[in-house]
Amino acid sequence: MVKFSKEESAKGIKQEAFDFLGFTFYLGKTRKSMVTIPKVKSSGKRIRSKLKKVNDWCKLVRHKYKLKVLWEKFCIKLEGHIRYYGVSFNTGAVTNFLHKATIIMFKWLNRRSQRQSFTWNKFELYIKQHPLPKTKVWHSLF
Repeated sequence: MVKFSKEESAKGIKQEAFDFLGFTFYLGKTRKSMVTIPKVKSSGKRIRSKLKKVNDWCKLVRHKYKLKVLWEKFCIKLEGHIRYYGVSFNTGAVTNFLHKATIIMFKWLNRRSQRQSFTWNKFELYIKQHPLPKTKVWHSLF
């Protein structure tokens, strides 16, 4: 990991970010305000695309399976996302994706019939009984 002194940082090292394989690489700062390279986060464009795919998948399969099977398949998909994007400095973005994907699933589960299947409180109880995969750093980059 390369670190620059405060003087070099103050000289205006230009922060350029680039996207590669679904990640955005950018310059970060240490706690002592020194510039360090690189930091990694999920690419916003890729995350939006994946959330659309989750939405389309939930819409397509909401009637095809019973709730237990549907939830297992959903958790498997989330586990794959966590294993790919679970790198150093990226746990916040992965947690955010899991939360948004869960909200999408909640929306489509409630559209399986004309009456509401779940309230948010009942859905949280269901999640406690059948937990989502945990966010974890699978690949330590540094």
